[in-house]
Amino acid sequence: MKAWRLHDKEKLTLDELPVQNVGPDCVKLKTLACGISITDVLMYEGKMPLSSSPLIMGRQCVGLVVETGENVTGLSRGNRVAADPFVCCKTCAPCKSGKSDECEKMLCYGVNDNGFMSDFSVVPANMLYVLPDRVQDSDAVFIEHIALSINTVSKLGLDKGEHIVIVGANALGIILAQVAIYYQAVPILVDTDAEMLSLAESLGVYYTVNSVEADPMKKIFSLTGGKMAETVAFVTTSHMAFGRSLEYATNGGRVALVGCSDIADELSGSFASILNKQLKVMGVNNGARMFPAAINLLATRTVDVSKLVSCEIKFADVEKCVREHVENRDRFIKAVVKP
Repeated sequence: MKAWRLHDKEKLTLDELPVQNVGPDCVKLKTLACGISITDVLMYEGKMPLSSSPLIMGRQCVGLVVETGENVTGLSRGNRVAADPFVCCKTCAPCKSGKSDECEKMLCYGVNDNGFMSDFSVVPANMLYVLPDRVQDSDAVFIEHIALSINTVSKLGLDKGEHIVIVGANALGIILAQVAIYYQAVPILVDTDAEMLSLAESLGVYYTVNSVEADPMKKIFSLTGGKMAETVAFVTTSHMAFGRSLEYATNGGRVALVGCSDIADELSGSFASILNKQLKVMGVNNGARMFPAAINLLATRTVDVSKLVSCEIKFADVEKCVREHVENRDRFIKAVVKP
């Protein structure tokens, strides 16, 4: 078994590891595609602490079932599956009340435990979901993004016809906008990157605001009929200012910080609007329980990710690609590894 393991800051090596045995309730996967995520890059840079060292990277995986352990039902050799990287404890109060996405002891493969950047993995069967034939491997690495977006819409209580300002036109922001449209809300995507905003428009996001070329406050005021937006979603992995995004919400509005929590110390701007407007602010950092719904939106082409893959790379080039992410992050939307 070969795996990309991060030992320390900027020390990522392709290591030969012993073959893993398949225990009860587990499945062995041959990796078909793996996405390089922001958490991989942050840990490589040393901006996000390693939970253990060495750590196998990779939280987004599509695999082929090659072996099943005892007690496994519903999966068989040859199934193509997507892996939900989030593991809930099932024992804390939120888990017992049916809110496993708010688990107090949530683990994430590739962050808190070994991930999927390997040629083979052994994982619990209950974290795998069979993919329809029409979903391509490279597209399936975005299922986590779609699941997170569905959870965000749910947490915000986004109603039909409401406006949602999405701050950050990266892959997650563009997907969230498409999910909002599916729920018959009106997304307004704000960023400074004209190229990414144009890409979003080509994928069906019809209201975009380039905050370099136009005053987003005036544009949002106009689009919402003067009342501003009922909801705002700030994508934490964007390069935008969180404080300014609070101004886009109406009085009593709902605001969600969406995505990676480990860069929260980089949030900037004045937070006075939270008090002045009596905003309801929440965090959403996973899409646990939402994978089946996310796969459905991808399979039906409701969410289009066809233009969000920057490149497909060979397994041997992972370290080189991660390093290039660090040196020139604007070059990449999503790199997909094909072992």
